[in-house]
Amino acid sequence: MLANNIASAGSIFWRILVQLVIPPSLIAWWGADRYGEWLFITSLPLLLSVADLGFADAAASRMTMEVAKGNRDEASRIFQSIFALTGTICLALAASGSLLLLVGHLTVGKASFGEESLRAAFLFVCYSALLILSKLFLACLRAGRRYAESTLVYDALQALEGVGLLICAYTGRSFVFCSLVYVVMRLINIVALIGMIRGWMNWLRWGLELCSWETVKELLSPALAAMAMPVALALNFQGMIWIVGSSLGPAAAAILSTVRTASRVIIQLVGIFSRAAMPIYSASIATNNARSRDIIQRIDRLLMLVLLLPGCAAFGLFGVQLVGLWTRGHIVPDVSFVWIIAAGALFHGLWFFRTNLLVSINKHVRFGWALVGLTLVFTSLGVPSVKLFGMSGVAINLLALEFATFIAFWVLNDHFKIERP
Repeated sequence: MLANNIASAGSIFWRILVQLVIPPSLIAWWGADRYGEWLFITSLPLLLSVADLGFADAAASRMTMEVAKGNRDEASRIFQSIFALTGTICLALAASGSLLLLVGHLTVGKASFGEESLRAAFLFVCYSALLILSKLFLACLRAGRRYAESTLVYDALQALEGVGLLICAYTGRSFVFCSLVYVVMRLINIVALIGMIRGWMNWLRWGLELCSWETVKELLSPALAAMAMPVALALNFQGMIWIVGSSLGPAAAAILSTVRTASRVIIQLVGIFSRAAMPIYSASIATNNARSRDIIQRIDRLLMLVLLLPGCAAFGLFGVQLVGLWTRGHIVPDVSFVWIIAAGALFHGLWFFRTNLLVSINKHVRFGWALVGLTLVFTSLGVPSVKLFGMSGVAINLLALEFATFIAFWVLNDHFKIERP
């Protein structure tokens, strides 16, 4: 647990560092409108990365439990089956993205995209396919009890994608060039992950001889429920950016994205433990280690009390000043808008981290589908909310979604009393 938390802390450090540097830098160099257009394009990876139907997450949990019990052949069978499916999906995704190259201009509400933006969008579709593959390989290393090492390498290379973007933007490169940097860096990430798998998990069998569609069917229910999580989060975060940007313009999308990014710093800090605990929680449940399971749950509750709650309160109190200082005065949100976003971040943290533990043992099916349903309802309400009440409307909509999700989590999971599989 200590090693995993150190690795997770290092990963969060890189992520927060890049998130804190990129928005103010790009806003200063590109302006709010062009940065808002970039947000539209880069929302594609998160929206399309759910195309693996959640099989990577479901396979990771199942493989972790099988390895903990010593069933390496079964773990190899799961890997080959999901790798075959994931590879097929990625090829189809890249092929369908090529249609963007045939379009010369696209208008979505008040947002307009030229040929340069559409070519960059195609590259990000390809990036999304590579992102899906890298997540599967990272899941294998997590199952092989190599969470700490693989997480450090994976997230450090992912942070370099942001560094590459900053260099390209500073030197005046086009959207296409910036997107190409992301693709190249993700390829390097995949090569590194494969190298670690071959070096540390030489028992894992590659190929297709163990591929079984029965395995795919067995994982279908938890996989689709696991897909529900990123689908809901993508609709929640990226979908709202599209709604605000198309209704109020790219500059409004930049405001929403910047404030929400700042509010998520405290969530990512709490997420250090949540991410690190997942493989250990899987092994604890698989081997009926009640003491380990209970310790993880107690630490989770303590972090909610001493870190998440005061952190969200501090953002509500000082968020306007922080965002204004962070963006060097380019974005100064309303006080009420910041407080509503802070309240939404609190409720998000209260359900999200414990849901990670459910995902780690494939006990998230009921809540996953409830999450998708709630997100679809509130996202559909986002359009009239923005048109009637502007930025305050979308903030209230997001707060209502997080609160409803928090209530659904506790109702469906009986106050987090998880039964052993």
